[in-house]
Amino acid sequence: MNTKMKVLSLALIGLCGFAGSAMAACPAGPTTAQGGAWTSAIQLPDATSSPLAIVAGGLDGSACKLTSALAPTTSASAAVRYTHAASEPSYRFQFLVDPSAFSAFNATDSVVIFQAPATTAANGFNRLLRVSLVAGPAGAKRVRFIAQCGSAGFLCAQSFATDLLPGVNRIEGKLTVGAGAAGSFTYWVNAAAGTTEPAASGTIANLNNAAWGGVSAASLGLAAPTQTFADTHGNQIAGFDAFDSRRQTYIGH
Repeated sequence: MNTKMKVLSLALIGLCGFAGSAMAACPAGPTTAQGGAWTSAIQLPDATSSPLAIVAGGLDGSACKLTSALAPTTSASAAVRYTHAASEPSYRFQFLVDPSAFSAFNATDSVVIFQAPATTAANGFNRLLRVSLVAGPAGAKRVRFIAQCGSAGFLCAQSFATDLLPGVNRIEGKLTVGAGAAGSFTYWVNAAAGTTEPAASGTIANLNNAAWGGVSAASLGLAAPTQTFADTHGNQIAGFDAFDSRRQTYIGH
C-alpha cells in the first residue's frame, strides 16, 4: 500500500506541486503563517542575506517553486522544515532541484540541500540523512548522500558517479532504520518516468542505524556550505519543487 505522510503531501501543496494541483496565486511564503505548508523557515544569518521564497514558475509544470540562496558565510542557511509528530523507521522522499544558477564547482564546493532529522540524537548526531551538492569533474555538480550509521565515525557516505543535468534534477531516496543489515539507504537520481520501481542508482547497506529511532522531520533548501562554496556561490539561487514522501513503495513520476 502506498501510504503518504501528512508532512510531505502538505509540503507539496504549499509548493503548488501536489497531484497536478495549482493555486490561483503563489502563497506569500513557505510557512503556514504565510499561506504555505512548512512548519518553519531557517534563514541565517538573517532573512535578507539568505533569502527564501515561493515564486511563480515551478520546475515540473507546477505553479510555484521554492528558491533559496545563501549569504557568503559557512554559517548560512536558507531552508524550510516540516516537523512530523511520528517517528518513521521507513521513509521515502523525492524532490526536484535546479542548481543551474550556481557557477562551476571546484573540488571543495559542497552545500546540503536536504536533511532528515532523527527522532533520537545518538553518537553526537541528531539526523539520519543529508543530501549534498558536491563537485564533479570539470566544474560539474554531483549529489552525495551521507547517512548515519554504526560504523566508526558514524557516517556512511556515497556520491553518485554521474554529473547532474544542467537544469532540473529529480532525487528520490528510501531510508530504512534498523539494527545491523536491516538499516539501509537506496537512492535514484534522474530515474526514467514511471511509478514502477526501477534499478537503483546506488545503495548504502548495513547502516545499523537503529539508535536514531526514525525520521521525525524534513528540511529542504540550502545549508552548511563549505568555505569555498560560500566564497564563490554566495547569493546564487537554487530552485526546489515537487517535494513528496511516503512510508512505503516507490514514488516515481
